[in-house]
Amino acid sequence: MVMLLGLVGIIIIMITDNFVKRFARSVYQSGWLGMLVLGILLLIWQIFFIVATHPAIGFDVNMLHQAWINPNQAKVRGYFSQNYNNLPILLLQNWILTKFHSTSWLVIDSVTLFLVNLSALINIVTMYLVSKDKVRLLWYLQIIFLAFFPMIIIPYTDTWVLPSVSLILLGFVGMSSHSFNLIYRILFSVMAGVATVITYYIKPSGIIPAIAFIIVGIVYLCNKPDKKSLLRAFCLLVFLFGSGATTFVLGQNIISNQKYVSIDKSLEIPSIHFVNMGMSGTTGAYNPHDALMMAKLPKKQDKIAYSKKMIRKRLKQRGLLGYISFLIRKQGYNTADGTFGWLGEGTFIFTKTPASNWKWWAQTFTYPAGKNVSVFRFISQLIWISLIGILFFGWKYHDLVSDGLRLSLIGGFLFLLIFEGGRSRYLIQFLPSIIILIPIVWQSSKETIAKILLATGLKKMEVSQNA
Repeated sequence: MVMLLGLVGIIIIMITDNFVKRFARSVYQSGWLGMLVLGILLLIWQIFFIVATHPAIGFDVNMLHQAWINPNQAKVRGYFSQNYNNLPILLLQNWILTKFHSTSWLVIDSVTLFLVNLSALINIVTMYLVSKDKVRLLWYLQIIFLAFFPMIIIPYTDTWVLPSVSLILLGFVGMSSHSFNLIYRILFSVMAGVATVITYYIKPSGIIPAIAFIIVGIVYLCNKPDKKSLLRAFCLLVFLFGSGATTFVLGQNIISNQKYVSIDKSLEIPSIHFVNMGMSGTTGAYNPHDALMMAKLPKKQDKIAYSKKMIRKRLKQRGLLGYISFLIRKQGYNTADGTFGWLGEGTFIFTKTPASNWKWWAQTFTYPAGKNVSVFRFISQLIWISLIGILFFGWKYHDLVSDGLRLSLIGGFLFLLIFEGGRSRYLIQFLPSIIILIPIVWQSSKETIAKILLATGLKKMEVSQNA
């Protein structure tokens, strides 16, 4: 009911002349000064939030923290032997924390803030290449979004992968831009290749935008093939894959020769386990029993055999129609939460109750026992509904970049339907695609909404005074 009232409120603001609309318009039209002032205010708020919180985080992040302090613990060795995919981010975080001579949550959260904001700035550069006129809109959209994005205190793959994902998009947009000569486009292809592999090491599913842009680029090229364009595309792909392969080899060398934590790779959890978990329960989320079985079964082949058996069992139990119904329900859980699963990962934050001093102003909105957590959830959900609504109503607009971004999201949705999902935290890795696509389809979305409002009588057609 609250969400419905919020949606009605947004529509009223959009179709009537009101203070909120006039204020937003005046800020938007203030130019670079307004952008700078709001950007500084956002940064001040983010720093205040981190200083006032930086709590100890649970779930997988806690194992990273344990490894920063003492990598020789048996539970640390066991965790990273099974969750080998988290070894790259551990090595990266340890390298950074060594430079600061600290393992505090405040330091690592500050680095997380830097990475999230760096991603936002890279998105601005990408939008500048796409359309200079839409840079200001993207700037304000990101300020609004980041003002209610407490994930800056979660130093995990979801947030740490954002800059490299943004670099993937920048690289592919630069590659596809005909306003650059071949040399610059080659440099962008190298950027995309390196960023794709870095993303793969931090969070493998984050490379979906790269795959999407390659597919869309090939489709567009096939629609208007000519010898010169084909040769240029081949040249760009050579540098794309060449730079990616080189980066991959270097990364493998670093990981294989690391001495920080002792790893038994034979204990690694196979990928099919996450497919199995993606079919479990009612939401396809983390399944404690399946995870326990991965720890109990010593051999990789036994883990694979167990996962295959459970997949067959769950498919048989549901049947075709039941499985389709399950996927529809799972898609809702994967995408519906505008807080991106805040407080939804078991022991999310160890500190439950907000402090009674000045820190209360940040903690009351985000801590498990905070009295105003519902306020944060409500505002975040309104922002999320607005963003998704803009994307939905902007479906008519098409070009290479927008189609690449759309396919990135479709690929992300399909991935989360197949693999472990069940909460929207996994959508964070696709935020650059979402946030860049919104200004691109903004005008098309406004026109579609205006037509719907006119057709339903919620908005009257403006009549010219000269008529």
